[in-house]
Amino acid sequence: RGLLALSVLAESPAGLKPAELADKLGVHKAIAYRLLSTLEGHSLIRRLPDGRAVLGTGLIPLAAKVEKQRLTAAAPHLAALSAATRTTSCLVLADGPNAVVALVHEGGDGYLRVTYRLGVRHPLTRGAPGLAILSARPAADDDLPGVMQARAQGYSLTRGELQPGAVGIAAPIPAEGAEAAVSIVALHELPADAAQQIIACANAIAADW
Repeated sequence: RGLLALSVLAESPAGLKPAELADKLGVHKAIAYRLLSTLEGHSLIRRLPDGRAVLGTGLIPLAAKVEKQRLTAAAPHLAALSAATRTTSCLVLADGPNAVVALVHEGGDGYLRVTYRLGVRHPLTRGAPGLAILSARPAADDDLPGVMQARAQGYSLTRGELQPGAVGIAAPIPAEGAEAAVSIVALHELPADAAQQIIACANAIAADW
């Protein structure tokens, strides 16, 4: 019940009062109070001044450990992708309305090399990785054309959206509980099999997650 309560609160960013949580869990209000009290004792939830409960900071170190494990698992796949395509590859995670570069493996042809800085943020609506992440979400009426195209073909392709002259291609990582994409970027035309390479990499990462 405690885990279910956390899941329900994760879907309610504005928070829920104990009675509201009880209704969603199908339990008596007294049980909801006890659940919240236990979770609060571990900093997994916190109370707002009006009594609403929201997710707490105790979840942050837990999430950080999960991401570290995932990034470690993804690293060799990115290295193989960069070697095969002679490009810089990166793993990008969704963070609210933004995409965040979480892992990078630099590559190139020896003359020109794209550098992608860790922690760089950009809107999900710009750049191949963001569009790829959005394409893995359920279809919506206001989806961008690039999102709809990525959903149809399994990958997104952009030119010069994040860096003038750069070509980017990305595919969503089909792992449960993750909103992420793997991407490659280059200052030249991508290999003919780039789409197949990046989709295969995304699937390989998902298998290890």
